Amino acid sequence: MKRRNPRIGFMVATSHNEYVDDTGTPFPVMGMAENALRKLEGLGCEAILYKGKRIVDGEVKGIQVPNYNSDVVIDTRKKAMEVAELFHREDVDCVVMFIPTFLWANLYMQMVKIIDRPLLLWAGDRIEGCEAIGLWAMRGALDTIGFRPFKCLYGVPENKKILQEAFNFIEACRVKQQLRRSLFGQFGSMPMGMLAGVMDDADWINIFGVTAEHLESQSLLRLVDKYDGKQLEEVYQRIVERTGSSYPLKGPMEKNIRIYLAMREMIEDHGLDFAGLKCTFELSDHYTAPCISQSLLLSEGFVSACTTEPMGALTMYIMKLFSDAPVYQGDAEQVQRDTRTVRMASCGAMDFNAISEKASNSIVDAPHLEGEANSIWMNTQGKPGRVTFARLTKVRDHYVMQIARGEAFLSPEDYRPALGFPTVNWTTIRLEGDPERFIENLRSQYIHLSWDDIADRLIELCGLLGVEPIVC
Repeated sequence: MKRRNPRIGFMVATSHNEYVDDTGTPFPVMGMAENALRKLEGLGCEAILYKGKRIVDGEVKGIQVPNYNSDVVIDTRKKAMEVAELFHREDVDCVVMFIPTFLWANLYMQMVKIIDRPLLLWAGDRIEGCEAIGLWAMRGALDTIGFRPFKCLYGVPENKKILQEAFNFIEACRVKQQLRRSLFGQFGSMPMGMLAGVMDDADWINIFGVTAEHLESQSLLRLVDKYDGKQLEEVYQRIVERTGSSYPLKGPMEKNIRIYLAMREMIEDHGLDFAGLKCTFELSDHYTAPCISQSLLLSEGFVSACTTEPMGALTMYIMKLFSDAPVYQGDAEQVQRDTRTVRMASCGAMDFNAISEKASNSIVDAPHLEGEANSIWMNTQGKPGRVTFARLTKVRDHYVMQIARGEAFLSPEDYRPALGFPTVNWTTIRLEGDPERFIENLRSQYIHLSWDDIADRLIELCGLLGVEPIVC
């Protein structure tokens, strides 16, 4: 499933519709409400509106305006029921309820229950229109009835921090909705004894909304011989173009392309949204390790985790739903406390979009580390740029997500010979946060990168899912 624009139900709610205050000024801040809507639309939100009408048509002149469409303000129980049915029918990701002045909170309680979507309550932080007190009233009412999840925002839409907070929450709601429609394909069983990487199907449905097809990595071998030379050559040229590799189309390269084509066929047949493929030892002993096929899938935007590692696959899929930036599944080989440097390596897939440069030796023969069959892997360094670390893990009866920010850079020292594998792909990151806290919360050899700053959106999603965010 690809990332898409968020779909919001936007409504304005007050019990003081069309009221004029004692100074002769239109009381509710309807101009501010319209500005909030326009700011969200400017960020890519698709807004579903009551009666299909905006709050203000044309130019917005100030925050308190007389020329607004009062008939679309939700100020009665009848309207609340109508907008509830609308938003429920339109299957919005969340509801943005802008509160321009005081309201009777009880009018909206059945509405939020019927819509059954996360709720963003938003009021400005200026004095005009007594605009904040409706926000406090709604928060209290929702807490009283135990409604979750909701978020309160207090600030004007022109405040970039406030607007970004609104969008982060909306984006998290979108990702939650997309997860509830997602199907994971697990090719193979427990990955390399990684107990912290396995999935619990019931948990995944209940917490993340994700279901799974349990397949076998060897099932791909039933398909690999069906593809002809023209198909192989077309995929090979794409790999060469993306990587600069001069590795010939024979042996393990041909086998990787055959696995890629078989994966693509099974992804289509089963309607998979993301996957994991176990190479050790079914493929790595008896065919080839599929590192290049995995790299190609990643470069096309399809998340497929090495070693069929479900928790890593889900982590990277979530990252990919937030951003089109490349993702990376690597071992945290060393954390240098004094320099806050995280040295990573992967044996040996890497999204082609993440490599620092093309080179003729970007794909090379792999050592017989975890398999007897001849294999190839990526001999590349991750590109510099802003990154986010993340990793989902189960801790007893609940889930946590380790989250950290950093900056990937081209390491002046090639530490791979000291690691024992001079051609393994590698990435080096300067950690922004506390290295000690980062170390204390590593619960797998793997941690995952997105070449984008998505930490705040991940934190919002954790809140929606009931996952504990551990920010390092």
